[in-house]
Amino acid sequence: MHEGVFWCDHCHGVFKTKTDRQVKSIPCVHCGSDAKYLSTDVRPVFSRERRILQFYGHGPLLTEQVWRASKSTAYYVNGETIRLPKADQVKEDLPAIGDFIADSQHYDAVDYQLLIDYKKALEINRPYLNALEDEAFRFVQSCVKRFTRRMLMVSFSGGKDSTVVSDLVRRGLGRSDVLHVFGDTTLEDENTYAYVEQFREENPLVPFFEARAEHDFHKMVDEIGPPSRVMRWCCTIFKAGPINNLLQTLGDQKVLTFYGIRRDESTQRSKYHRIRGDDGERIKEVVQVSSDDELNGVTVGAKIGQQITASPIIDWTEFDVWLYMIANEVTFNKSYRLGYTRVGCWLCPLNSEWSEMLGKLFFPEDSERWRNQLVDFARRINKPDPEEYIDDRAWVKRFGGAGMENAFLGIEAKPCGDMDDTIQVEIDRPIDVEFEEFLKPLGKINRDRSRAALGEIYLEGRPGQKWDAIIVQAPENSTTVRFTIINPKDQMKNITAYLRYQSVKFQTCIQCTACSAVCPTSAITIKPDQRIYEINQDVCTGCMECVTHFGTTGCLVAKSLSVFGNSVPKPENNGSGFVPLDSI
Repeated sequence: MHEGVFWCDHCHGVFKTKTDRQVKSIPCVHCGSDAKYLSTDVRPVFSRERRILQFYGHGPLLTEQVWRASKSTAYYVNGETIRLPKADQVKEDLPAIGDFIADSQHYDAVDYQLLIDYKKALEINRPYLNALEDEAFRFVQSCVKRFTRRMLMVSFSGGKDSTVVSDLVRRGLGRSDVLHVFGDTTLEDENTYAYVEQFREENPLVPFFEARAEHDFHKMVDEIGPPSRVMRWCCTIFKAGPINNLLQTLGDQKVLTFYGIRRDESTQRSKYHRIRGDDGERIKEVVQVSSDDELNGVTVGAKIGQQITASPIIDWTEFDVWLYMIANEVTFNKSYRLGYTRVGCWLCPLNSEWSEMLGKLFFPEDSERWRNQLVDFARRINKPDPEEYIDDRAWVKRFGGAGMENAFLGIEAKPCGDMDDTIQVEIDRPIDVEFEEFLKPLGKINRDRSRAALGEIYLEGRPGQKWDAIIVQAPENSTTVRFTIINPKDQMKNITAYLRYQSVKFQTCIQCTACSAVCPTSAITIKPDQRIYEINQDVCTGCMECVTHFGTTGCLVAKSLSVFGNSVPKPENNGSGFVPLDSI
């Protein structure tokens, strides 16, 4: 079956339907007149974006039905196709477009009328919308019935998808007391923060919490370089980690979280299942995402706070989301009226070239600050033409820390000749009491069998681990650690990797919260402001997820710097928590 959006001249509106095959026209579902195929998916176009069209001679477009294709650059004005010039031309014209937009002050009033017009035109989709809503309500209700002992939560980003999910969940359950959590990355645009406040004011009965990142994004960019499409360290540190920390305050309370994820948003999300959860309550197969994806087990793996995650609109298109909001008069984020197709971190490497241009138009100061920081980064890694490197968006494709000073190159871990199955690791940070926390995933500390006076720690292997025990010799203030593996059940090179990963973390940890975000049992507590990294060994199962999740470095920040990177060692500790490592 093919889904498509069609334009009916008689009804003066668009409608969505399915056909046996892709066709150029079909009878209108409302009046039976001949309707023309437009696209697989479309979104509405509001006054400021219409003003851009007017700049290029299409206008003034105050009363016309204007839609834009979601998968192409085509606009449809009363069913007729138009396009903007190519991106390079639009970029060149941005200053003039900005002046042209600033020449009018009536956008909000025009948008108000456009919403009335869109609602009227979309009425022919009422049967389709009713079916869409009924199915989503049944899904929400069945999830709640299945997981009766879980706290209900909506992951609320301030974007259109989570806005719709919030409304669907509350309408479907007939209740307002559903916890909403806003993951404040500190990188949202001003309209998102305004919308979150407006939502809270309009819904005073909804319990609403904000999980705010404690790290400074721009300082982290200076240290490890900007995130990229390949290495999105920002998602874990600035969203998943803080949300996980908030949920840990709930204690043992498990959570059923409703997400606004949709499959058609990206290739990766097209693989998602509608429900996913931990092993004990699995409804459908949990998606296995590559270990190179920082979101594995974070936003979709149902492992933050032992969540079951449910996605009521996973099969909805962008048109479906807009149909729901406009037909039901749901208030939404103003940034969509500027022309954005998605909101969130305004400087996200996944943002489109179109979003970047809108940022320059509507948030020029933030955009200029970010561009200057990116250009400075490009200079520091010795790009021959740093401004061209940034303006061509090459930074979003970068791999790891090529050219960056790197405190995470690795440490030397080698067999010790004194004892069989003993590994010696050399580090720079002197051993202190915090070292024990990084040992706990490797085994449960047995105080009775440890010899504290000799700096010896005895780790009892947990069920499923590849050793019966590990004896760690780590005297206080020493920079040499010896690990003796008792009855190893795996190749020593594999076990050695685990020991090296945890030693790297002890030496270089900046409390980025990534480890706690991927822990399936919420055993890890991280408080960046207090520089605390703690593991509850009675809750830890030894699953090794926090040890192995981030690949060959064992650490998200280290991975960000080292993937495919020809990085150079950092010469000295600059007080930021990063210290130099010896090359392997």
